[in-house]
Amino acid sequence: MERERRNKLLRNLFRAVYWSVTAAVVLLLLWGSFVEPNRLVVRRCSVSIPGLPPELENTRAVVIGDTHFGSSFLERRRMERILRCALREKPDTVWLLGDYAAAGAAHGTRAMSDEDFVRFFSALKAPLGTYAVLGNHELWFGREKMCRLLERSGVDLIENKVVMLGGKLALTGLTDRASFFFERRKAKELPGGHDPLVILTHRAEMVRRIKGGFSGLTVAADTHGGQIRLPHKGALGPLLKGEKEIPPGLSLYHGRQLFLTSGSGGHRLGFRLNCPPEIAVLTLKRGKAGI
Repeated sequence: MERERRNKLLRNLFRAVYWSVTAAVVLLLLWGSFVEPNRLVVRRCSVSIPGLPPELENTRAVVIGDTHFGSSFLERRRMERILRCALREKPDTVWLLGDYAAAGAAHGTRAMSDEDFVRFFSALKAPLGTYAVLGNHELWFGREKMCRLLERSGVDLIENKVVMLGGKLALTGLTDRASFFFERRKAKELPGGHDPLVILTHRAEMVRRIKGGFSGLTVAADTHGGQIRLPHKGALGPLLKGEKEIPPGLSLYHGRQLFLTSGSGGHRLGFRLNCPPEIAVLTLKRGKAGI
């Protein structure tokens, strides 16, 4: 009798643990699939740039990357949310880091038209200008086509050229690795001699192709912050591969300041856990690099 009672107690305990774990897994899947990907947070960061002209002290740059628009019928709502959030920050300049369209958009499966992209880009006006580079997903969408949409929207595509932000600070864009081999000659002709220099690029690794030293900042995207992040451990992907992660936010990369955004969209199913979509707001400060 005692043995039966003990066995029944163990069976009940096992059922309770089983259903508790099952419920927790289901809740995590629902959160990561439907709730967190549809959140949008603002990551704010002050960045000290040696040699920053006094006139550009406290310049606010809104950074948007990896929107991956076009994967569902909810995309226009997500686009409007990103616009409202970005414009609410009253940016002095806007920096766009590529992967604007979802993979497969070139095959007629996307839920947004070219005019939707033009409306989005056109709305991102700022006193010191809106500047962009392209990402690897533009290869599927069509690089030339995205270039035309950016041009129609009044956005300055700055790959392989230097512009002067406010007439004082050099700003340049690097071609993404996915298209680098198609435009190798152009990428080697980047103008030099600018210090400090702010570099916009889709992937942080492209900064290694810059020869010589420079002070300033590199701003990149592409990683999506890993999309799944474990508390106190970092992104799940690099952990499983045994690789060192470049964390979102401000860090040192090959001895240079790097700001990496987690992006405003997601890849494939868009699953995110402990890593919500974001826009970033950088406030430029004078002084030594603050890392």
